[in-house]
Amino acid sequence: MAPESLILFAKPPLAGRVKTRLAESLGREGAARLYACFLRDAAETARALCEARPGVSLVCEWALERGESLDDFPLTDWLPGAYLHRAQTGADLGARMAAALGRCLIFGRRAALIGTDFPDLRHEVLHDAFESLENTHEPKVTLGPAADGGYYLIGMNRFFPEIFTGIPWSTSEVLSRTVERADALGIGTSLLPGWRDVDEADDLEALKGRLSQNLARAPHTRNFLR
Repeated sequence: MAPESLILFAKPPLAGRVKTRLAESLGREGAARLYACFLRDAAETARALCEARPGVSLVCEWALERGESLDDFPLTDWLPGAYLHRAQTGADLGARMAAALGRCLIFGRRAALIGTDFPDLRHEVLHDAFESLENTHEPKVTLGPAADGGYYLIGMNRFFPEIFTGIPWSTSEVLSRTVERADALGIGTSLLPGWRDVDEADDLEALKGRLSQNLARAPHTRNFLR
């Protein structure tokens, strides 16, 4: 495993399993196709990061249902690139993130985990996350604030599983409570630029507006929206 790892949290892009709140306007199949574009744009962003920061190891942790196996799905078609594919483990989101980061930080010095609901996220933001973790000898967590009060990225230069305990997941307090938790543990924090995920119809409209201002971002999602 390389000294630095980028971990993606993803779901199989299947109808009824992804972007369910957008299915009312896009249909179940349309919502799944949109999310498949999110995955391909995430792969493009990760590829650009690896070009700018050689040696980053790529990992994708998939949210599977009971009885499913990684072998059941065409993962390399959905997410092209040199990924180590794994199934997520853990009882809740915090436990799953802790397990994913722990598996990488055993071997490396820095790891960052991102979601796949941010198709226009710039690779420079990921680069800055690793820079902030590299340029310190102190324990550090880097967070990317999401518009809904959560975070789209969490990075660590050591493994701090305690930072995931006592967090009210799926609420607007996730980011603030995580920062409070880090402070209580004596872990330094830094914040990246805020970004907006795409879950609701108004999020999708906001994404269209951002893409209209930057024609180089999220090409797969842009083509779908056309």
